[in-house]
Amino acid sequence: MFEKPLYNFLYSLILVLITAFICSYFNRFGMQNFYSEINLSVLTPPNMVFPIVWTILYATLVIAFDMVLNHADKQKVRPAAQVFTLNLFLQALWTYVFFYNAYFLVGFAVLVVLYFVTLAMMKIFYGIDKKAVWLLVPYMLWLLFATYLNWAVVDLNGATFNLGM
Repeated sequence: MFEKPLYNFLYSLILVLITAFICSYFNRFGMQNFYSEINLSVLTPPNMVFPIVWTILYATLVIAFDMVLNHADKQKVRPAAQVFTLNLFLQALWTYVFFYNAYFLVGFAVLVVLYFVTLAMMKIFYGIDKKAVWLLVPYMLWLLFATYLNWAVVDLNGATFNLGM
């Protein structure tokens, strides 16, 4: 992408930080307005676990994307950057749909799409830097777990929650 590795790292970091900020905003909204009132799976971790996990996952995303951006074959980097950006957009969209609007079934659908986009991202990254793909494995596993948790919310509460606002 950029000629200097530092710029690639900063680009990766800024994209992920913007996503983290947006997701955090929507997440806080849901936590303050309805999350404590809905039924959750017995496998749902305590709320304090989520920021820890996401901090680690965001760090691995930054590192993996930086590794890809610094690859010599810039023709391969462009589709990787596009799918990475789409992935981040879908993360933000999911938090908006689930936590800001309490549309649980739509959130589940977004997570399913996010899962397939992440698979595509991993495939593209594999053709560029195999180590970057290994950094995405925990992220993919967490997405699968989040998909289960989201489905459990749909199953236990219905497709949406009346925010009463």
